[in-house]
Amino acid sequence: MAGGDPLSRWLEGEGRLSLDALLAEAPDVIGVVDWELTLRYVNWTAPGLTQESVIGRNALTLLRPEHLEIGRSAYLHALRSGEQTRFEMVYRDEEGIRQWEIRLGPIHAEGKVIGLIAVTSDVTEQRRAHADRDRFFSLSLDMLVVTGPEGRFKRLNPAFGEALELEVAALLGTPFIDLVHPDDRSLTYEVHDCVVQGEPILDFENRYRRADGSYRTFSWRATRDPVTGDVYAVARDITDQRSTEAQLRQAQKMEAVGQLAGGVAHDFNNLLQAILANNELAQQMTEPGTEVFEHLGEIDHAAQRAATLTKQLLTFSRRRPLNAVAVDLNHLIRGLMQMLRRLLPESIRIDWIPGQELGSVSVDPSQLEQVIVNLCVNARDAMEQGGRLAIQTESVIVDSRFREMNHWAKHGRYALLTVSDDGAGMSAEVRERAFEPFFTTKGPHRGTGLGLSTVYGIVRQHDGMVHLESQPGIGTTLKIYLPSDQRIAPALAGKLEARTARGTETILVGEDDEQVRLVLVRVLERAGYRAIPAQDGSEAIRLLREAAEPIHLVLLDVVMPELGGVQAWSQIEALRPGLRVLFATGHGENIYRRHLPPNSEVLDKPFRPEELLRRVRSALDRTAQG
Repeated sequence: MAGGDPLSRWLEGEGRLSLDALLAEAPDVIGVVDWELTLRYVNWTAPGLTQESVIGRNALTLLRPEHLEIGRSAYLHALRSGEQTRFEMVYRDEEGIRQWEIRLGPIHAEGKVIGLIAVTSDVTEQRRAHADRDRFFSLSLDMLVVTGPEGRFKRLNPAFGEALELEVAALLGTPFIDLVHPDDRSLTYEVHDCVVQGEPILDFENRYRRADGSYRTFSWRATRDPVTGDVYAVARDITDQRSTEAQLRQAQKMEAVGQLAGGVAHDFNNLLQAILANNELAQQMTEPGTEVFEHLGEIDHAAQRAATLTKQLLTFSRRRPLNAVAVDLNHLIRGLMQMLRRLLPESIRIDWIPGQELGSVSVDPSQLEQVIVNLCVNARDAMEQGGRLAIQTESVIVDSRFREMNHWAKHGRYALLTVSDDGAGMSAEVRERAFEPFFTTKGPHRGTGLGLSTVYGIVRQHDGMVHLESQPGIGTTLKIYLPSDQRIAPALAGKLEARTARGTETILVGEDDEQVRLVLVRVLERAGYRAIPAQDGSEAIRLLREAAEPIHLVLLDVVMPELGGVQAWSQIEALRPGLRVLFATGHGENIYRRHLPPNSEVLDKPFRPEELLRRVRSALDRTAQG
């Protein structure tokens, strides 16, 4: 090669010394090319070639035919424009596909371009890593987001667009804050600023708007690229998880309230038992028509209202016993329609839409009727100016697909009862507390707040589900899911009440509450019976052993300190085989009833004296017959 041109002088002088010193151990193949595209220098060559065999050759002759045009174009562009240029080549060898990148940089001397430095790099692994990254980016179920320091989207994976039902391409370049819920923006700005300043964040939550206007809750982790300043973030949609957690907290709260309500109701039942029985005895000793008799009547009325409240509390806490039978839901509702039409004003239209081929449900008919009446009364109060009340039944199956959208639901076949109105509706805050006992938005003297809590308790006790949908100004829909089967429910038979009668037999009364014990003894003795009081199960056993006279019946409270009624009866029965027992309880829990002897007679507190006497007489008569 001629040594008079600037490039030759540079290569033969300081340039050659610099290149040899710098590039001897370089991993890339680095060469120098002149304007004729002749390779004038190379630090090392590919296997099978030597520096002597390639120096002096046209650089394009080292390319494969399929790369000639792109290579020539790149070389000439870099020489003529003085700009850096790059192009890539793909080769397949015995090791597989290899990718090479050639970067061309101009060499300037005496104010002009005198040649090019060509750097050839094996970028196979780098490209594979990029391809893997892109593949994972596209396939990830988590949402992957890259934003610039100013907060605009630079890259988004498909999962992000799918979660919001938006086109990813349309979001690029837009501020991410535009999608954030207005109430979450201030805190989101603060967190983003912390990340931009180099502080990573973990598990930050905010809400993003979907295409339909609804919001989803995302949990974010983010960090900053120290070189570009871009923010790299990963998010997961935790909307359903938070919803499930909220439902669990609500269920735990309702369970705690139910336990409290059940305990209060039990103790209150004992007080009411004493009040009702003593009041009725006082009425029997008072002349009808007198002022005192009227006052006693008011006491009785108030005590009965209190007894109704305790029953509702026991129902809410699922401690009221069920008398479940197979029921045709359509038949039951049809029988209520006449009463409902009297209950609701003419300004409210009732639409009754019975479902076809409805399976039977195993329910306590009186409690289910209470559910329907409560729902209709609530609907009536929500439609002061009139409106439409719809009652509809249908057979449904809750499957996995339904549960994906409704996490509160349980698998199974159900008879669905839907009661909807177009009344005032409820706010989100009211919906959250709608089933709590004594919570009400009605004015004074317009309700106890036990209506929906009673519905909740009854349905849950029947292993059913309650779902509330309501919007202010639109109306309310309550869906009651009752487990059903495909069998047809038999007709319900009427019940015959036995006549109350007096007697002279001896009855052992085991009751731990002193007031209740005294009034039970008083009622029994006024009816001619002989009553022996015992304050607990242990004393009842002792008195039985010591009794010189025959005892015909034992009346035992189920729950007593030291020794309860069930435990006491197991010993009494061994002492006096054939003796009859009548259990009394203010508890409604099935846990207590589960341990009662088979076919036990149970008297639920509070009961009226005539009910006590009727049940005592019935038990004694069965003893005589048996």
